[in-house]
Amino acid sequence: MTDIVGINKDTDKKIKILVCYYQPRQLPKESIFFPIQAGKAVSGFNLKIQGDDTGDNISHKNATFSEFTAWYWAWKNIKTVYPNIEYIGLAHYRRFFALNEPFEEYTRIDKLGIPQMDNYEDLIIHKLEDNDIILVKQASFGCNLQKQYSHWHYAADLSCMKNIIHELCPEYDDTFLHFFESNNKMSLYCMFIARYDFFDKYFEWLFPILFEAEKKIDVSGYDVYQKRVFAFLAERLLNIYVCHHKLKTVYEPVYFIEDIKGIIKQTVKLITPNSIMERWKRFR
Repeated sequence: MTDIVGINKDTDKKIKILVCYYQPRQLPKESIFFPIQAGKAVSGFNLKIQGDDTGDNISHKNATFSEFTAWYWAWKNIKTVYPNIEYIGLAHYRRFFALNEPFEEYTRIDKLGIPQMDNYEDLIIHKLEDNDIILVKQASFGCNLQKQYSHWHYAADLSCMKNIIHELCPEYDDTFLHFFESNNKMSLYCMFIARYDFFDKYFEWLFPILFEAEKKIDVSGYDVYQKRVFAFLAERLLNIYVCHHKLKTVYEPVYFIEDIKGIIKQTVKLITPNSIMERWKRFR
């Protein structure tokens, strides 16, 4: 049995939004959220929330897998905590789905501090009644996604991933090519909310691909940012998986939580999808 640490031990819950943390930051108050410390095994500190270093885990890979060490922990262990879980979502300490906002044309809504998120459970169930998955509203880029990836990361890593997809799951070849070569939009941040069955099947597909990429991509000369290569690739693979399976998707903006330390006045900035390219690195 996995040791569970932290708040909200309501084990009968059927909906949980997992929230990835790397450092001390504000925690959401609503019981639907379950915070996880990513990379705890190599962090050198304890946030006193659930760590990703118990049970079956890859916590030590955090430098290259980023938040996916937390998601792997959840994939392997969350059912021991919430055996009746039916819906699951992924969020970050500074990114949450803005499910109750009317700003349909915006991708990102900046906030100082985590806002109150009323009726989150009801909104999720309502939105997934006629849809398969909730994703972040797509961002548009001024080029296809192959060029976009090659500009911000290493083109060779994308070529490696293309070959791995062909080797392990060639039925995804056409979707992969279309996504990168004939498309300039994608959902960012590796965030989604869906039924648990999707979560389980998606990670059953994803992690063998990432582990194969880990064998073939040498990150020894990469800086700290580029070492997160497997998370950057996974960010694209989520879109490819959803597209390949023709999942009915509802797109929602996200709250981007700014640090509230020393700040009293609340402000809000609205970020349109087309403005995201030039501010890309700041969003990470």
